Amino acid sequence: MKKGIKLAIAAVSALGLCWFAGQQMKQARQETGMPAEQERELSADSGTGTSEQQEWSLRDHVDGAQIMGLVESEDYPYGYNVGAIEDEAVGRAVLLTPGTAIAWEGVISGEAVLELTYGIHPWVAEESDGAVLNIDISADSGVRNYVYNVETAFQEESLPLKDFAGEEVLVEVSVSNQEGKDDSCDWVVLSRFAFGAGSFAESAGGEAPEPADSAYARSATYFGEEWPLNFWNSEFSFLERDMEQIRNDGFDSIILVIPWREFQPQTEPASYNEYAFRKLDQVMEAAGRAGLGVYARVGYLWDYHGDGEEDIRERFFRLMGGGAEREAWHEYLTRIYSALSAHENFREGFLTWEDFWYSLEVCDEPEENGWLWGYGRDIEEIRQEMAAFTGYRKWVKENYALEGYNQNYGTAYTKYEEIPIPGRTEPAMAAMYGFFDSFLCSLLEASQKSFPNLSMEVRMDWDIVRGPGEEVSYYRHNSTYSCQESSFTAVMYGIPMGFENVGERVGFREAIEKTDYILGQLKQENGGKPVFIDQFIFADNTPLYSGNAQIKEEELGAYLENVHRVLLEHSEGYGIWAYRNYRTNMLYNPQFALEEEGWNIAGNVSFEETGGSKVCRLAEESSIGQAVPDVRNHFDDEEYILELDIVEVEKAGELRAAVGDEEKTVDAVEEGRIRLTFSRGSFFDVKIESGNCIASIDNIRLYPYVHEGYLYSEDNQPLLCLDAIRKLNGSLAGSGR
Repeated sequence: MKKGIKLAIAAVSALGLCWFAGQQMKQARQETGMPAEQERELSADSGTGTSEQQEWSLRDHVDGAQIMGLVESEDYPYGYNVGAIEDEAVGRAVLLTPGTAIAWEGVISGEAVLELTYGIHPWVAEESDGAVLNIDISADSGVRNYVYNVETAFQEESLPLKDFAGEEVLVEVSVSNQEGKDDSCDWVVLSRFAFGAGSFAESAGGEAPEPADSAYARSATYFGEEWPLNFWNSEFSFLERDMEQIRNDGFDSIILVIPWREFQPQTEPASYNEYAFRKLDQVMEAAGRAGLGVYARVGYLWDYHGDGEEDIRERFFRLMGGGAEREAWHEYLTRIYSALSAHENFREGFLTWEDFWYSLEVCDEPEENGWLWGYGRDIEEIRQEMAAFTGYRKWVKENYALEGYNQNYGTAYTKYEEIPIPGRTEPAMAAMYGFFDSFLCSLLEASQKSFPNLSMEVRMDWDIVRGPGEEVSYYRHNSTYSCQESSFTAVMYGIPMGFENVGERVGFREAIEKTDYILGQLKQENGGKPVFIDQFIFADNTPLYSGNAQIKEEELGAYLENVHRVLLEHSEGYGIWAYRNYRTNMLYNPQFALEEEGWNIAGNVSFEETGGSKVCRLAEESSIGQAVPDVRNHFDDEEYILELDIVEVEKAGELRAAVGDEEKTVDAVEEGRIRLTFSRGSFFDVKIESGNCIASIDNIRLYPYVHEGYLYSEDNQPLLCLDAIRKLNGSLAGSGR
């Protein structure tokens, strides 16, 4: 990728808690009269002597190395969780804890041997269940990986490195956890880590190497406590905490989803939502403070800003026809790039095919309220108009002889002006897919002038095409894979790709084989460009895709802990879509960050700040409500959950809640969360009425289901795959091509 990808590994050990246990054990040893000299025997040598002055020792060069996963805190005994230390138990040494690493560059010469002595710090050894020490040495000739189990007793190793003689190498030492064990008190101490005299010299200047562009990016898509559709109008109450947590889980960057309409509400004339841009700056700055880079998915299709007046799918469809939408689009990209690139931690941006895919609904049979069709018009007449408006007919003329088009697709047109947009089940759908890909490529190429190095998430799914004789073939979108002038290709990868998707539950080894095959195909066909998997979907509970292939739940951890070699082989970065489970909330401004915007109020309603958060205060017989357009119902279901938090009760009484034409009453007597279930009705409008109570409410959510990401619950509690994703991030951190 164009910009350097900074390395960062999360520190996840409970170092501070173990410090107190260590102090107690230290005191016990002192009370028994254990001499300091006996403790120092755990160190291979004291750091003095003529021979050591001539060798290269890590403890003498830590300051010039690249330290990853560093967390500084007064709660830690040394003030940090990785780096040089000195105490009476181990003398001068180097400390690493799970999720941290140290890397440096140098040149190997002669009969080089790496001598190391390692173990768990004696102050906390009784509390530790062991750790894993990883040493990776990379050069042009290859990579060597050394893995050692670290137990209570200190151990010694000698690694002959003569095969690297004369080569410049990157050395990285890191600590991870053993399978099924936790990271509590895993203080790994390197009391000796040294190259023999004259056998190693640091790169010129003795400074840590700058991360190469090929360093592996590890990203988490971030949308706070809500989801992408209403994130930008929600409060950012836990922004700082979230950024720190993301970094501590081993991610080095976040992905922001930026909706077109929320940032540019109107296209003719173009207008901008300055509030959203201020929020963007806020997130960028918080990510920067946490040491996180930022990728941006720009031009996201969905949002709730003004969706009662415009179906956003129409705007994207009109983009095909050019005109005001095309001009506004480039203006939008220019403004977004300017806002993002003003921050040093901005990395890259990308579009996705997904946000334009709805335009192909023009090929479907219209429904009564179809967003493209209107009422009472002839379908063929409309498809003729669409063929001209979108440019499909012009594209066909440029790419097909009329006779060839008729022969390929079983048609009998006598002139190009007769050709309509094809129906979804017609053979000419192959041509429509080709036109769609051509449109995406040309739009991307033009967009790169407004947003430098802009890439695109490409579609790797194969689409069914029915031939004139009802035979079935598949259309592949590989013409988009190079992403025009971008230096990288973005892609969504999910486990179902390549499987039959008839409800299979597969083992982790079979899943890894398929991952290898699918990603390998892309790398072969995109011109060799770096690949960024912006959505790495290793599990999915979306109701619509319940029949798709999935990894057996009990083997998800094994998949994540073993897929790193495939990812390194075929990609240069990945991103998690659902870092935290999210409710598919259908409400705009659900946390009252914008006070009454989007809400209809009646009676004595006010908005106040409580504990740093805006809340809505309802006096007696007051109400707040919101009209919810059907377009927000992305996951149609039989039942919908309405949640709200009562943050203060001034006068106990009844609170009435309605969704559509169904109403329920609850007693508002104390603080807490109310959760009500409503049957699906003919509409989704929400109303909350205070009745005879006086209460302050917050965090109103209407949703059909919770999307799971398997890392954190919607209330930020650790889930099944968190430890495995941390291990994956540790395996990928610092790795290059």
